[in-house]
Amino acid sequence: MMRRSIWTLKRALGMRPEPALHFFTPGVNWILDWVAHYVVREMPKFGLPAKKVVFADKLFGQIIHFGSLWDITAGLKTTTLGDNSVVGTIFHGTKDAPNFQGALTTLLERQDVFTKLHTASSIMEERLLTWGVPRKKLVNIPLGVDLQVFKPVQLEHRAAARKELGIPEGAFVVGSFHKDGQGMGDGIKPKLIKGPDVLLETFAALKGKLPLFVYLTAPARGYVVEGLKRLNIPFRHDVFENYHAVAGAYAALDAYLVASREEGGPSGVLEAQASGIPLVSTRVGLAPDLVQHGYNGLLCEVENSQELASQVLSLAEDRGRARQLTTNALQTIRAYDWPLIAERYYREIYKPILDEIG
Repeated sequence: MMRRSIWTLKRALGMRPEPALHFFTPGVNWILDWVAHYVVREMPKFGLPAKKVVFADKLFGQIIHFGSLWDITAGLKTTTLGDNSVVGTIFHGTKDAPNFQGALTTLLERQDVFTKLHTASSIMEERLLTWGVPRKKLVNIPLGVDLQVFKPVQLEHRAAARKELGIPEGAFVVGSFHKDGQGMGDGIKPKLIKGPDVLLETFAALKGKLPLFVYLTAPARGYVVEGLKRLNIPFRHDVFENYHAVAGAYAALDAYLVASREEGGPSGVLEAQASGIPLVSTRVGLAPDLVQHGYNGLLCEVENSQELASQVLSLAEDRGRARQLTTNALQTIRAYDWPLIAERYYREIYKPILDEIG
């Protein structure tokens, strides 16, 4: 109440600017930057000025949104947080992960700084509540997908895409489009929470049971690439400078596979469904929130490569079932279009803050 009174007085005296949203991101063309892009793009529709930023300038009376736990830990070192309303997003993490544990401890010790904390899945929401974040402070809003970019693939486009990519006729193409190696180099050292070893085990279990072809995108896929070479499984690996270029890659697929142990999204779950590609995923991130098993996608337990392979094989053996899954998924995904998700950011996070500061 005291803060609101001071801010109101300063505004009346011309000492405080109108509040705007400053959304902090890494600025390296990752999915985190695109989340910020879509949220910021939609805010003026609600009368809230907004911009994406990568440097904490001196701010007063503003809404600051840190887009990841790593942005939060960096942001907590600044000196201007007490003069603003601060929001933090935590997409994923487990207490037994060494890098995450220290950052989480810092967050929990300093959570009084935050007006709202945001996550994107029920799995992470329950963890944060268990770890001591008050329910009234926590908001669960999923990732969105740009339905103007990711659209259902027409059969004639699939044939053309495969021909252009040099994929053999008759191949059953399984896609995996997220980074799963450490760092931004060749990715020979695996990032095990992303399940690259489980992914290779799944491909090994499928070998010889269908005309498998694997299509990879994203950087740092060296561990998987070398594994596919050892397994003598045909594949293609592309790295796109423009994130949206991956939309065209879905056109070549018969199925999209997520074999992760831990996720905050992943965005591929949404993108595959928006592209009309049957999805097989472990129960990670927002997949269990979005996917009803057997209705609009297929879910498996974490680290169960045999079950993942079985579900992929079922799509190859029953194309009618695959088409029904994608038909249902295209209905589900409508609620995840970015303008709708960004409106939830405004209604559930920013508007309550604006109402409080007056």
